[in-house]
Parts: sequence; structure tokens; C-alpha cells
Amino acid sequence: MNKTSLSIAAAFAGLHVAVVAPFVPLASVVPAALGMLAMTSMALTLILAARWRVVDVIMGGPDKSYGAHRWLGFFALFGAMGHWATAESIGAGLAPLLAESGEEVGTLAAMGLLVMTGAAMVRAIPYHLWKASHMLMGPVFVLAAYHTFFVASPLAVGAVPWTLVAVVSGVGLLAWGQTLWRKIVPTRLVTVEQVTPFEGGVEVRFVSDAPLSAFRPGQFATLAHNRARAEAHPFTISGGDARSRSFVIRDAGDWTGAFVHTVAAGDRFRISRAVGRFLPQVGAARKEQLWVAGGVGITPFMAAMERMQPDDGARVTLLYCIRSRETAGGIAAVEAHARRLPQLDLVVLSNDRGEGLTPARFAEIASALPAGTQVYLCGPEGLKGMVTRIWTHLGKTGRIHSERFDFRGAIGLTEMIYIGKSVLQKARITGQTHAPSRS
Repeated sequence: MNKTSLSIAAAFAGLHVAVVAPFVPLASVVPAALGMLAMTSMALTLILAARWRVVDVIMGGPDKSYGAHRWLGFFALFGAMGHWATAESIGAGLAPLLAESGEEVGTLAAMGLLVMTGAAMVRAIPYHLWKASHMLMGPVFVLAAYHTFFVASPLAVGAVPWTLVAVVSGVGLLAWGQTLWRKIVPTRLVTVEQVTPFEGGVEVRFVSDAPLSAFRPGQFATLAHNRARAEAHPFTISGGDARSRSFVIRDAGDWTGAFVHTVAAGDRFRISRAVGRFLPQVGAARKEQLWVAGGVGITPFMAAMERMQPDDGARVTLLYCIRSRETAGGIAAVEAHARRLPQLDLVVLSNDRGEGLTPARFAEIASALPAGTQVYLCGPEGLKGMVTRIWTHLGKTGRIHSERFDFRGAIGLTEMIYIGKSVLQKARITGQTHAPSRS
């Protein structure tokens, strides 16, 4: 979390104190502010999860929305636990006869939020269980809203903070309702037309009997099996037209592993509309661009190249970083596009040939590009970090575009081991510092 994010987080939390303080006794400011923080944070998580287009545009893309969603979840937990520990029954709610039940329901909501947040942090929990648990946020929010408006509270009914929480809660419930409706309303039905396997994954082309919603190169859509309550997983679109969609999918988990090894022509799936703000420029009026793809990160650029026509516009340099040609999904199509498009400079860097994208190699390539070149990054986080650091170090002014596709963002075994080692090391140092001298 950088300084800007910390400043925004502090301002967000402080705003709740500023709004509540004029309307409650001094001793109740912190508990009331924490309660309001929990409610607004939970409501905003539901709003972000609804994937309203206007919200994604404001946030800068669905990946940014999901990032904010995670942090708001922590704010909700912090606010709920703090409120639960410090609040006292003072004043009256909407219905004094329900004040006692409001207090009991609030405890249930706090415990439910604690369990859900804990589950979201552990990647060891299977994806389908994690996603199913997230659907319980709506009921937990309903319990929290009941507690907020019916428990004995020092905040007067109709006061500015009370009204703000009521409005935000209403919008949050509306968003949750739309999310549930999306689960009921069927997405577009498509059929697998062609499957092209490569080492560790498959290229898949789907076709539809009816026109599909339009997409822009760089966007992604979710795929789900054509059965009730099937899991939907996001994948970047690698190509397609009005009635088709193509994807390059790598075996990277339970769902994708089963898909890669069992998908066959004729299988039926459900596909969502395309979303996302990672949009490489494909028109002749574009600025000079550097595209950096790592492995399956080539998919948004495949869609961009498919949409491009030969022209004499600004140059586009594509660095395609692969382990080997056998593991490079779409390599044949990428090379065919490079031959077709005179404005495209393709550089394939294969690890098995000792051609990996080292910092020195990238610095050499980047140094030859104009300072204002726009950079589009899609690949592992390590690759993104290396490119970003060197680009900045070289004094380049062109904007770096990327999206984070690890929407779950949980803590995996590797992170837990790393955190555990750090804690043990600090504990050992502390123990040695305070240990009595043997001399």
C-alpha cells in the first residue's frame, strides 16, 4: 500500500468521524463512527460487486474496483469489530421494542463478517467455496442494517449521519439485488467450435447462434458451464467477431485444469458481456506503443492485432515473453499478424533459448523508444514490476497501462510462509535482546 493509498484510507476513515462528531456525545463519537464506517464499507463492497458500468469507469476498470472491494472489506471488518467492542446501548432506534433484538442481530452480523473476511484471506480455500461464501455478504449486510436502524443508538433518527447511512444502505441493497438477478438471468449461450491444445493449455473458439455484444480489444468476459449454479471465471478475449469469441486458457487451477483437459468441440457454455479498461490503441491515429506480454498475457494483444489493419501510423513494439514455443498459446497467430502488419515489430523472447527478458535487455529495448511511448503490460506481477521500475528509471514519460487479474487477491501458502518467517525472525531477535545475560 503506497503513501497515496494510505492517505486516501486515512481520509476515508477520518471522514466518518467528522460526519458523526457533531451529532453524538463525545464519548460516543468513536463507536458511532466505527459503526458508520462498517456500514458504508459493506454497502460500497456490494455496489462494486454489482459491476455497474459507471462505477467501473469511475474506478478506472473492474480490476481497480475489485482492489477497492478488498480494502473496503477490511475497513468493514475493522469498523464492525471496533464498534462491537466499544459501543453501548444509549438512546433509541426506530422502534424501541426491537432494540434488544437489534443488539443480538448486530453480534451475528459482526461474527459473520469476521468469518467471511477470514475465508477471503486464505487462498487454500477452494475457489468455488470462496465465491459461494462471498454471496453471503448480502444477508450479513441485511443483519447489519437491521442492527443499525433498530438498536438503541445515540444517533437521532433523521440526523445527517443516520440519513447518509440509510441512503448508502438502500443503494447497497439495490446493488445486491441486481447481483442476485444476474445469477438468475441467463448469459449468452455459446458452443465450442474449435479446440487447439498446446503444452499446459488450450486455444478455444466459441460460436453463437445469435449476435454477441460488442467487445473492444483488451477486454475480458466470464465463462461458465451451461448448468445451474455453475462457476463463472474471467478470461481475456483473444479474438472474435459478432458471433464468435476466442480465448487462450492455461491450466492454472481446479476449474481451468478441468477445462483444459476435458473441453471438446460441441460443448456448451455461457459467456458474459465484455468488460475492462485495458485497451491497446489499434487505430491509425494511435500513439507509439510498447506491448509487453508474459505467457498467456498475450491474449489482449492478439485481439488488438486481429482488429488492426496495415497502416503507416505510429509503431507498435510487441515483446512476447515465453518459456518455450510449445507452451506459447497463440504463437502461430501472433507471428501471422506480425507478417501482416507493417507497423508491428514483434520480438519473441524464449527462456529455453536463453532469451528471457532481463532488466538489461529491457533497458536496451526501452532506451531506443521515444519518451512518450505508451506501455501496455499483461503478464506476471514480477514482469510488470521489473518493466515499471526500469521505465521510470529511464525517465520515460509515457503512461503504463495494466490490469490486475488476480481478483481474489487472497493470501496463499507462499505468502503465509513468508509472513510466518518474518514474525518468527522478529520474535527471535526480540527474545535475544531481552534475554538475561549469562556473564
